[in-house]
Amino acid sequence: MNDTTPQPRTVECRPARDPAVRMGILTALLLGFGLYCIHDAFLTDKYPYVPAGQDINAFAAWAFNFFGSFVFTAGGLVVLGFLGRYLRRRLVADAEGIGYAGGEKVAWSDIARLDASELKTKGILRLHYGQDKVLTLDSWKLQNFRDLVVVVESRTPPAARAEG
Repeated sequence: MNDTTPQPRTVECRPARDPAVRMGILTALLLGFGLYCIHDAFLTDKYPYVPAGQDINAFAAWAFNFFGSFVFTAGGLVVLGFLGRYLRRRLVADAEGIGYAGGEKVAWSDIARLDASELKTKGILRLHYGQDKVLTLDSWKLQNFRDLVVVVESRTPPAARAEG
């Protein structure tokens, strides 16, 4: 960077929409199947219990709806929890360092190596710090990624950039 380039500012990267939309679709599907199975298994007599020895198809239909009500609903709630956690995360890069809000912040001086080998092809930048610790920055998961890369490249120590 030359002397006329302004000093980088603080960059806040919120979650990107593509992964959130995919998790939202998966959540809706799992909860929808779970509610459908709950309706069929517990609120109607559409699939009554039949022992497996009498009619294997009727037993399979009952088992799918009975166990599916638990499996699909629980799976949907788990994915919903991951979605909520994902949407609340935000990455902050400021004068002190970089890290997720509410979590560990890595000081710029602690960064030992900047791995930009997949930056152009996949949009992934890895910051190596501490003892075998890596902070992976992914353009698919973060908004404002280009601004973030500018801040990271300008604030990391020159020795770390030379190796990466």
